[in-house]
Amino acid sequence: MSASVLFRNHIISWTRETASTSDDLKQGWAAAEVAQQIRIADYQTAGRGQHGRQWHALPGQALLFSFSLTDSQNRFPLSLIAGLAVYRALFQLASHDRSGLWLKWPNDVWFNHCKLAGILCEGCLIKNRQHWIVGIGINLLPLSQSNVEAASFSELSDCHDPQKILCEFFAVFEDLLSADAEILAKSWSLAASLFWQTRFLFAGIGEPDFIGLPEAVDADGALLVIDDSDKKSRRLLSATLKPLF
Repeated sequence: MSASVLFRNHIISWTRETASTSDDLKQGWAAAEVAQQIRIADYQTAGRGQHGRQWHALPGQALLFSFSLTDSQNRFPLSLIAGLAVYRALFQLASHDRSGLWLKWPNDVWFNHCKLAGILCEGCLIKNRQHWIVGIGINLLPLSQSNVEAASFSELSDCHDPQKILCEFFAVFEDLLSADAEILAKSWSLAASLFWQTRFLFAGIGEPDFIGLPEAVDADGALLVIDDSDKKSRRLLSATLKPLF
């Protein structure tokens, strides 16, 4: 990442084991000067995803990392940009059939009918500056002790070198971060092929759950959904999506 402008001053650290790479970086929010960091771990004892879900992987099974950003101004949500960057990085590095790779709103990368990677963005306003931590987990090998079905990058490539994935991701992410929000919405939509063909149970929206078919993502990152019950379009900013394959 030496050629990166955005990340060239980030402090990079690696550990064999930690509770959570994102929590490690969040400790820096209490410092007088918030340092920009990238934190990588072989294993997390308390890794988590959206809505407090646990991320379970044995040492070496997943690429687990978090990085910090300050004052990101893009209108398109950071979690969707990070997801698109993960998708593109894995797509570029894949050597096998990659047609089953797709994005699931708002922050997952799937391969066929299983989750391959997840993103969690957390923010904090400190001294009138917006600080972000983006946590990412990518399954490199099958999760042998997971209680859910999960995909892994080993299905897409015989080479799953974490360093190559990291370098590709950060290069792609930096390019995407400066792109226009309308272009990002179109790019995200093109990378979500199977998503648009799948009905989901939508929950956690402060009203009764419903089943619907995703229709579009706008430049604000909101999801437009056709509700099965009345065939009307609904605009969601946040929801839990359960695919009905």
